[in-house]
Amino acid sequence: MSFEPQLRAVAVTAIFSAAVGVLAQTPGPQDEAAMVQLRNRDYASALRLADQALQQAPDDCRMLTVKGLALKDLGKTSDASLAFTKATSVCPQFLPGLEGLAELQYGQHAPEVDGTLKKILAIQPENTTSHAMLAVLEARAGDCAEAVQHFGKAAELVRSSSAAMTEYGSCLLTVGQPEEANNVFQQLLQRQDSPENRLRYAYSCWKAKDYTTASQTLAPLIANPLANPAAVSLAARVAESAGDTPRAVTLLQQAIAAKPEDARNYLIFSEISFNHASYKVGVDMLNAGLQRLPQDARLYVARGVLEVQQSSFDAAMADFRKAHQLDPDLSLAGDAIGIMLDQRHQSAESLTAYAEQAKAHPDDALVQYFYAEALSQSKEITDSNDTAAIQAARRAVALEPDYQPALDLLCQLEFRAGNVAAALELAQKAVARNPEDETAIYQELMAYRTLGKKEEVNQLVARMKQVKEHQQDARTNYQLQEVTRQEGMSPE
Repeated sequence: MSFEPQLRAVAVTAIFSAAVGVLAQTPGPQDEAAMVQLRNRDYASALRLADQALQQAPDDCRMLTVKGLALKDLGKTSDASLAFTKATSVCPQFLPGLEGLAELQYGQHAPEVDGTLKKILAIQPENTTSHAMLAVLEARAGDCAEAVQHFGKAAELVRSSSAAMTEYGSCLLTVGQPEEANNVFQQLLQRQDSPENRLRYAYSCWKAKDYTTASQTLAPLIANPLANPAAVSLAARVAESAGDTPRAVTLLQQAIAAKPEDARNYLIFSEISFNHASYKVGVDMLNAGLQRLPQDARLYVARGVLEVQQSSFDAAMADFRKAHQLDPDLSLAGDAIGIMLDQRHQSAESLTAYAEQAKAHPDDALVQYFYAEALSQSKEITDSNDTAAIQAARRAVALEPDYQPALDLLCQLEFRAGNVAAALELAQKAVARNPEDETAIYQELMAYRTLGKKEEVNQLVARMKQVKEHQQDARTNYQLQEVTRQEGMSPE
């Protein structure tokens, strides 16, 4: 994370002060000189004296820690790690040794640092440096729920770093606390009125549904769309959320003109077009986007969704095939297809259209998947429709065994038909391929519940919660980065 150098500098000072204080409490005659040299930052002398003391008492965890601190500041990190590790092995509750080891592991991004920090907090729950370090690690791992708790317990240290506050605010948004995030981002804006901080504060206001403040905050940035197209794009989203669609469209057109290679603005425009049934306008804009970005699968999906609304099924299928070819695992495709199915699979006409496509293209996995999905979403749930849906889904999986949406759908259909063993096998295969597949995890859970496997059910309930939290973290972080990062911009 970008604020690690600042945090490490504070951490090193805190650890050194604590270590010297504790180590100096009860020095022996051979230890005192090493303490003095360490306090005076004469690390070479401290190391020499510590080694002399350790010749007499090899397991003296105080002198091992002095040695580790001296070696670390002499740049000999491998040797320092060995010294700290031995010190914490001999004296598992010795805080200076644990803190020195944690700081070293943190700087090296060692996976063991998480466990070391938790040992420190078990001994000293109010240790703010350890809370701050653990907050960073948890935010990096996508566990914002835990990170927020630790950020809060290291408030003073977090306030010393603008980048730490940025991460804290982002996690607050992720866990659904936009008002608290507003306070953090407002402090950052007051500290430094930069375009980045304005964007972050405006974004948090938008998420908190304070559209007036969000718009006012963005006003200075959108005066010149060419200078800050990300601000214009966010302003468009704010305007749409506030019900001012004409302004949203105007702003999006400005954002696209300022940065025509940014696919996100075309996607936002197509979403607005979909919501207001202006399908042709949306298609026209996506056509312009695809002229510039012919390899962007998301634009094909978005155009396909709008084409379905116009009953242009052949064109839509061609776009979905192209998107699938470019990016078979595109998550946006699944979302868009879900919208499409919810909107159009209610009529016999649309179902007939997909049946004709499936008959005409028996070896096209994507077409077979669409047909199975259409049948499963049909108002008329009959045995024949269910049977046909299963057959089409099985065909799709046979043609493309690793196509995740087809695996998920077939798993659901098999379970609905009472084929629990088949559903469980498919769910396990899907989860093995994508451990964060919510649909597959849920189907696996339901299968085990049907089989009376309580322990497996409890494990999957916990796993489902973890996946939902992680995916929400990822979505919020992506959205925040989306509006704060342009060419030449960084979080700090």
